[in-house]
Amino acid sequence: MEQKEPSAQARILLAFALSFIVLFISSRLFVGPPPEPPPETPSGAVSDTPNPPVPTQDSPPEPQPPPAEATAEPAAQISATQLVQGTTEEEIIIESDLYRAVFTTRGATLKSWQLTQYNDRAGNQLELVNPAAAEEYGDPLSIWVSDGTLRSEINSALFVTSSTGTLQAPVTLTLEYSDNRITARKEFVFTRDSYLVHATSELLRDGQPMSHALAWLGALGNLEDFSFGGSSIQVFYRDPQEMVRLYPGNVEGNGFGRRMLNGIQGMLGLLDPSTDVQEVSILGSFPYAGIEDHFFCAAFLPQEGPLRVNAFEQDISLPQQTRRFSSLGVAVSSGDAPVNRLRLYLGPKDRDVLATVEPQLPLLVDFGWFSFIAQPLFLAMRWTYENIVGNYGWVIVLITILINFVLFPLKIKTMRSTMKMQRIQPQLKAIQDKYKQFKVNDPRRQEMTKETMALYKKHGVNPLGGCLPMLLQMPFLYGFYQVLIQSIEMRHAPWILWVQDLSSPEQLPIKTLPLLLCATQFLLQRMSPMPSPDPMQRKLMMYMPLMFLFLFWGLSSGLVLYWLTGNVVGIAQQWYINRTEMQHLIAEKRAAAARKKKARQKK
Repeated sequence: MEQKEPSAQARILLAFALSFIVLFISSRLFVGPPPEPPPETPSGAVSDTPNPPVPTQDSPPEPQPPPAEATAEPAAQISATQLVQGTTEEEIIIESDLYRAVFTTRGATLKSWQLTQYNDRAGNQLELVNPAAAEEYGDPLSIWVSDGTLRSEINSALFVTSSTGTLQAPVTLTLEYSDNRITARKEFVFTRDSYLVHATSELLRDGQPMSHALAWLGALGNLEDFSFGGSSIQVFYRDPQEMVRLYPGNVEGNGFGRRMLNGIQGMLGLLDPSTDVQEVSILGSFPYAGIEDHFFCAAFLPQEGPLRVNAFEQDISLPQQTRRFSSLGVAVSSGDAPVNRLRLYLGPKDRDVLATVEPQLPLLVDFGWFSFIAQPLFLAMRWTYENIVGNYGWVIVLITILINFVLFPLKIKTMRSTMKMQRIQPQLKAIQDKYKQFKVNDPRRQEMTKETMALYKKHGVNPLGGCLPMLLQMPFLYGFYQVLIQSIEMRHAPWILWVQDLSSPEQLPIKTLPLLLCATQFLLQRMSPMPSPDPMQRKLMMYMPLMFLFLFWGLSSGLVLYWLTGNVVGIAQQWYINRTEMQHLIAEKRAAAARKKKARQKK
């Protein structure tokens, strides 16, 4: 397996790590690594069949009745002796205010699901069915059973449809098949103003009902942002405690500790490619389960009883890419019942829309570890967009200015601490010279640390003071990152001219915003006082802008805009501080430089 490029999330984590390391070294402090979290037992059981004996979790929730206009009669069994077979493959088109769906009588599967309210990068209606994956692994909503021969026979059979041509929702579509040995029936109920479909399926072999699942294999169709976010296709289900997400490479691990470790390893490309786990099956009282990417999902919800979730690792091909990528597929059923009665949501991960389908469904919009920051940021951005300026780029600029001015008092306090640090540098150097003849592991070196800390305490100096402003910016950076890649509102949101999608990197060969960020970062560092006169530490700090250029080069334009705006505001604030708080310090430096110049001239 080829090594993947670091994903955007990996770059964010790397920004955290490298920034802290550089600032830490400059303060000459060292701390030990945090303890590793204890591994937890995976909640899923690996299986080669979609129905292994897995203990059922808590009792199933009360079923939610479908809306009146979407109520469908229970599935009626077809007579096992009746021949019901089509002669030619036909396509049925379902149109509503929100989507255009195409079903085929071959396997009674879904060929296309286009969202009329969303476009892809080419300006076409967004397609949720990935044609390449469907050709290789089967169309969405195909029947999944462990018997490969039976599975292939059912999904290639020609069903008889209740309607043909183009239909307008609300409508009910029924597809049936029987050949005296295999009997199958599917029914779909569509509504006009909802992404929700009520799906019923049943299967008999030799007159005996068979448990089976409805599958969505290979990938979700929207793959335009696949390379930006890494392997963004995920299988999910909501258990009673938390949202569980399975990624390519960690299908076998469902415990929190294992998922977190595998998630980080997957982002950094450290997973062992020899892992041979291809499938996992989980049974439980889940309110929903399905497959998703950053902005869209196919979510299965039970009409009654538990859900069985089967996740599959599968390789897919991307347009204009030579190598294949690891992805996931999912098959969901109504527990082990022979008849599936499910609700299927096929649409955007819009929190308001999701809440109308299932109260817990908005949890699909996952803001990550810093959700306590990302959630208020998202609400503030949406309110600003709706009430002040209708452009999310300018919204980011306004909120960034507000954040920087809220943190401004802390910045002034930090500058004062830095000034105190500079004044005591001669005394610090004297202490270091006093103990420099001792080795690092010499016990007498501890006396140097004690004297240094006593000096800090005497003059009220915080050795970490210079790190605080940047460290406080990092949670906001990660919060903005999560909002940009998870919120459907940010998808294809333009700012100005060449920046037409704040949720993805610039499309120019030479990216303007990261270069401006690097330049402003360099200027800001030149204007700011250094806490240490050590030339090596100063040189190390001057490499920071180049490090940020590398980290932000492939990140979303909105994220780069946030940090760039912070730099511009920081330059203005630093100019003010230099003219007020640090005016006398700058005057002292200029006088000292003049004295040195005069002394050299005398020589």
